Amino acid sequence: MPRSSSRTRNKPVRFGYNADGEPYPTGSQQVSARALRQPGRRVVPEEPVIIEKPPKKEKQLKVLQLDVLMEKNMEAHHTDEYETEEMVLRRGRSFDMEVTLHRDFMKDSDKISLEFRMGGRPIISHGTRVPVYAVDAPPKDNLDWGLQITSIEGSKVCLTVYSSADSLIGPYKLEVNTATESGIEFEFEHPTEVFMIFNPWCKQDGVYMADVAKRDEYVMNETNLVYEGTRYKIGNFPWYQGQFEDVVLECAFHLLKKSGLAYRHRRNPVMIARTMSALLNSQDEDGVLVGSWSGDYADGVDPSLWTGSIAILKKYMETGKPVEYAQCWVFGSLFTTIMRALGVPTRTVTNFESAHDTDSNLTLDYHYDEDGNALDNLNEDTIWNFHVWNDSWMARPDLPEGYGGWQAVDATPQETSSGVFQMGPASLTAIKKGHVYFDYDTKFAFAEVNAETVTWIVPKDSRKPPTVSWVDPNEVGIKISTKAVGKDERHDITGDYKFREGSNLERIAVYTASKYVEGAKNVIKDVKQDVEFKVKLPEYAMIGTDFNVTVNMTNNATSSRKIYLAVNGSTIYYTGIKKTRVVERKKYVNLDAGESKTVSIKCDADDYLPELTEFAGFSFFVMGKVSETKQVISRQFATVLDKPDITITAEGDITAGTPFYAKVSFTNPLPYTLNNCQFLVEGPGIESYKEEKFRNVMVGEKVEHKIKLTPKKPGTRTLMVSFKSNKLAGVRGSADLVVLAA
Repeated sequence: MPRSSSRTRNKPVRFGYNADGEPYPTGSQQVSARALRQPGRRVVPEEPVIIEKPPKKEKQLKVLQLDVLMEKNMEAHHTDEYETEEMVLRRGRSFDMEVTLHRDFMKDSDKISLEFRMGGRPIISHGTRVPVYAVDAPPKDNLDWGLQITSIEGSKVCLTVYSSADSLIGPYKLEVNTATESGIEFEFEHPTEVFMIFNPWCKQDGVYMADVAKRDEYVMNETNLVYEGTRYKIGNFPWYQGQFEDVVLECAFHLLKKSGLAYRHRRNPVMIARTMSALLNSQDEDGVLVGSWSGDYADGVDPSLWTGSIAILKKYMETGKPVEYAQCWVFGSLFTTIMRALGVPTRTVTNFESAHDTDSNLTLDYHYDEDGNALDNLNEDTIWNFHVWNDSWMARPDLPEGYGGWQAVDATPQETSSGVFQMGPASLTAIKKGHVYFDYDTKFAFAEVNAETVTWIVPKDSRKPPTVSWVDPNEVGIKISTKAVGKDERHDITGDYKFREGSNLERIAVYTASKYVEGAKNVIKDVKQDVEFKVKLPEYAMIGTDFNVTVNMTNNATSSRKIYLAVNGSTIYYTGIKKTRVVERKKYVNLDAGESKTVSIKCDADDYLPELTEFAGFSFFVMGKVSETKQVISRQFATVLDKPDITITAEGDITAGTPFYAKVSFTNPLPYTLNNCQFLVEGPGIESYKEEKFRNVMVGEKVEHKIKLTPKKPGTRTLMVSFKSNKLAGVRGSADLVVLAA
């Protein structure tokens, strides 16, 4: 075969590739692909070789964009108030989304599915990996996931997604998966997480609440009233729950992760409530709040100054350390915020005369000597003047039928439960019936509202045993209170916790409970009671003024009676623990048949002010002994002094985004100059949290101070202001302000 000429050999060769990836010639010189691969075959181009590779045949169905229709879905899920960048959904309700593909969707051959993932190792059996496939009809009773294609417009596919009413609560990563007829898949991950919370609108959810007004109050209401004081003088103050602010869900999910609660339990409101009761106090695992009842809060915030939950949560999330300091109303109010944010209907509850039964025997034992002096070394049980905890609404599938509904939960660290400072959820039905054997901590909760108080007189002769002088089955669990539905009024819920005091049903409940309590006492004292004692506390007494306590005695017998009367008064913390005795009065009173006499005991401000706690409370122990019949009355009475209210006014119209001044004023009632003064301000839509230092306040001075604020959004907004100083704290005020749209 003749050799090719040099001219022919040196012509440039242009080649590319066919659809099968084989090279083919493109220039005038026709050279086979086989020749190009032959050994010794030389192709000497006179210019660069041009390689023209055709586009690879597309086999995937690519997702270009996912629109989760955040505004539409959150409005439908009643979550449009949440101030988050992530979409917040309630489980058990469908939601829509739109998927945009790189080509038209072929209904007969293309497939589309979703996957929701939670945590670092998503597992289907744990519920942390949820594949969602197309279904012909919505899942029955909202008990499964599924999706339906609702419309196709070329490359845009509209989906309706159904979530299970039993889904895990928390943040999910969302992925869209597509597949073609050949089975080639494509995965697209949405850049932001999707938050799933409980759904009290869904009948299949364990937190379902049918009553619309109650749902609006216990899930959606951002402001609350907390009740305080004593059974004789009930006060209240507002609290900004702020459950829709961005930091709340962030903190709630952080706490769930921190708790180590198994993922499978995160679908269960019972376990989540119990976990949160532990994580909101710092006793275990460095929770959110440090409890303190010392009266010294120099290195933190006086518990009486908090007016809302947001400042606490922001400080905790910013520092990663427990926030100082809190007492029961702070723990309870914060629990309400967290649980409402998670979608669980929750109310803040105040129990007046709340028992703390340290030895779990359903009685509170108080010991006094024969002169009426308290023997504090023997008195371990206490009665708090008031104690704040929570009720959360949920089903109890772990208990027999009929024990669902309101469940008592307490985040204040009092006693350990299963080795952790937590309490509840305890069924109110179980508490009311005395079924103290049901989980969780029902016995402790029963004692708080229905323990009996027993007064013991300890003889001077140590060889003689103490004797019971008084048994009171009605002193504990008085006027249990919460904010009324839809209005700023007190709602008495004592009937939710106990049958009417002294009724047969109430006595049966106490008897039933005592059968399941080791060491429970059945103390009965049958003594003739023919002298009537009535103790009257002041209805109004401003802090810094003198006041009187009176004891009226009436002899209902047909013969005379000689009475020994002892009255001791002490300043106290709101937990009922005495600080200092400031009043002591003992005398004998003779009463003829049918006669009445009144003894008045004066409490001088000069005596009590140096020993007053921030609660400004007093406990009076009154003991009366009738010589002729051995009748004894021994009762404790508590009162709290009044503090000045802060008055709040604003001049002119208030417009969102425009600064305005709120004028706050009050009068110093104390005979002291107030130092280290500070105002704290908080209000939804007006100011998240603001502290303003203030000058000293003189004796008797009327303070008038202007605070500059900028409202964030229109509507009727509650502004809350509190004041603290070295001598006076817990001074509060609130006002509803109308903010106009810009």
